Amino acid sequence: MSKKSYQSQLSGQIGESLVVAELGRREIVATSFSGNVPEIDLLAWRNGRSIGLQVKSLKKGTFGVDARNYIEIEQCGDLQKLGSVLTDMKEDLIYVFVFISENYGSDEFYLISQRELATIIHRSYSEYLTRHRGVRPRNSKATHSSILKKDLEPFKNCWEILEGYLPN
Repeated sequence: MSKKSYQSQLSGQIGESLVVAELGRREIVATSFSGNVPEIDLLAWRNGRSIGLQVKSLKKGTFGVDARNYIEIEQCGDLQKLGSVLTDMKEDLIYVFVFISENYGSDEFYLISQRELATIIHRSYSEYLTRHRGVRPRNSKATHSSILKKDLEPFKNCWEILEGYLPN
């Protein structure tokens, strides 16, 4: 296993554990699936109700995704044309982005629905394509998109998003 792969796997393990611990503090039972369930890293449960969570964590840098998993992109030669957010985005799949700190207790959590995340990706990808006149500079067929911390800021510590799904 390469060092980069190992560090990525370790960050994922730390992030999931931090989220499980935080949910426990909030009297929500959670268990990890260790990558064995598509789309869901954790299952959170309280009072007979449950919800799946997707956890993304890192120590530095930005989160990267394939924009095609969230938005329609049509390739016309080198030009990319952006469509709308995909219709199968789920309001009840919650993403938890974790920025892992070097200092204990300073980790940052951002909670957002898959649909809201897709909207952010659509906006930022559209802005990127506009800046480059629809043609990605290095590889015109690439569909990678970065999720910036500033775009997630309104969702910092939004643990209340879970209240609608897991009432007290």
